[in-house]
Amino acid sequence: MASSQNTMDYLLDVLSDSHQVSSRRMFGEFCLYYAGRPVGLVCDDQLFLKPTEPGQLLMKDLVFGAPFPGARPHLLISADLWDDRVWMNRIVRATFDSLPPPKPPAAPRAKKVPAGSAGIQSLANLGPKSREMLEAAGIRTVAQLRKLGAVAAYAKVKQRDGRASLNLLWALEGALTDLPWQTVAHEHRTSLLLALEQYQSEVKRTAPNKPKKK
Repeated sequence: MASSQNTMDYLLDVLSDSHQVSSRRMFGEFCLYYAGRPVGLVCDDQLFLKPTEPGQLLMKDLVFGAPFPGARPHLLISADLWDDRVWMNRIVRATFDSLPPPKPPAAPRAKKVPAGSAGIQSLANLGPKSREMLEAAGIRTVAQLRKLGAVAAYAKVKQRDGRASLNLLWALEGALTDLPWQTVAHEHRTSLLLALEQYQSEVKRTAPNKPKKK
């Protein structure tokens, strides 16, 4: 069950004291940000915060939960706690303060951002094996990759070649956002896995039924 916009609007209002909290919809669910950095997820109308020691110390009853299958355990903040605005703002801020500092941005590159018609070999983060798997899946240009997006492109490659690891997903997202793949894996892992889970579910739901063999 996807999270409702009403739930997200209410949560943002509760967390509005800091003027630093925002959200982004992702395939029916939401990623929660503090000062532009992801601190948790809202899935099935439930809040899941990244597990940190200060956050755990602030919880009266420590409860963990997974925002989606295969995700790492998060702090589950039940809806009955949301009415305590002061406490909610404290725990979200404590979570943010406990996150490791972001890595410094990569040095500016001399080359300009490749045009859409350029080949994928012009993108950073993609080694020879990654480019080979992409080309085998029919993704040969930057324009094709941007049109699909990192999640759909990874799913397409993975369907054709089971050897493709999640490192390819981090590399694709990094190539499209001009971030090192290590930064993507560290800071955007959860939101990308959620997007991949939702994408695969949607593909499976809309796939035509194969006729049964007689």
